[in-house]
Amino acid sequence: MEEKIDISAWITTNPATVSPQEKLAAVVKIMADRRIGAILVEEAGKLVGIFTERDLLNLISSGEQNVLDQPVERFMTPDPVCARPEEEFNSVYRKMRTRNIRHLPVLSGERIVGIVSLRDLARFYQHSIEASYSDARQEVEALKKLSGLSKSARMKNLQEELSRYRELSLTDALTGLYNKRYFQLRLQEEVARANRFNSKLSLIFADIDHFKIVNDRHGHPCGDAVLKEAAQLLAAGIGELNVLSRLRKTDIIARYGGEEFVIILPETDTDGAVIVAERLRLEVAEHTFNCCREPVRLSMSFGVAELSESQKKLEELIANADRAMYAAKQSGRNAVRAHPSPPNH
Repeated sequence: MEEKIDISAWITTNPATVSPQEKLAAVVKIMADRRIGAILVEEAGKLVGIFTERDLLNLISSGEQNVLDQPVERFMTPDPVCARPEEEFNSVYRKMRTRNIRHLPVLSGERIVGIVSLRDLARFYQHSIEASYSDARQEVEALKKLSGLSKSARMKNLQEELSRYRELSLTDALTGLYNKRYFQLRLQEEVARANRFNSKLSLIFADIDHFKIVNDRHGHPCGDAVLKEAAQLLAAGIGELNVLSRLRKTDIIARYGGEEFVIILPETDTDGAVIVAERLRLEVAEHTFNCCREPVRLSMSFGVAELSESQKKLEELIANADRAMYAAKQSGRNAVRAHPSPPNH
């Protein structure tokens, strides 16, 4: 039976609002300054539309010129799907996922009382799942005490249960990023969505150059510290690249294993993913890592691949991004390469 929780705790109150006649340039500036993914459009105290980062990306990809001086009502989503403050968390979360909505205005009667984002709900959903796994582990521990630990068969079964619960964790214990298992689940979901809606999807593979030297010279504790710092740097870079990237709440970064990281970029083609990877590469190359009180300079190699008409499978996307990263390594490291390589590469 599902727990009944309303969404009031996750509503962002006093959301940014503009009039339908507000120029698009001013709307984009508000979104960038406040680091928000959506802005509500109201007229005479009533909600008439919503303008989101997705609308902005679609507008830019369309190539339409001279749009910044035009009113936002031309580009907003009119009559958006809304929620009520008393609505249950599970129903709102499912509504957003099934309709592929990232931001939901919250109304009390006709009055705007806030906005709720899929990212906030997804974080709570993740935490609730992890809490359930934690409770399950505690139950297994209690069962161990009751079932007689001297019996080897029971002990083996209990250990297998504990291992299974550990594998269900969604985050990497060292870096705090999502782990490989969660990455694979999300990528499968995003590939299916991209194929269903014929939308763009790109993947970035990133690897720390000469990481073995760090471990050999400074020791594994220092290597772990570098991995954590690199993870923070990449995560911050994804959030602060520019207006477009910062507003994209669906980008997923995970630790793939060892010193490798992966980034899922929905609604992004190869050119856009290369821009993201290049800026992350510069961010890492210009950063000084603190390794056991000794400054260390590092670099990373990045591989980019895009889901295409001819290659629509998850396995092909992963393999192509990995090949591109290997090509970056072969070119001398501290580089970005895309698959297939552009003509001038």
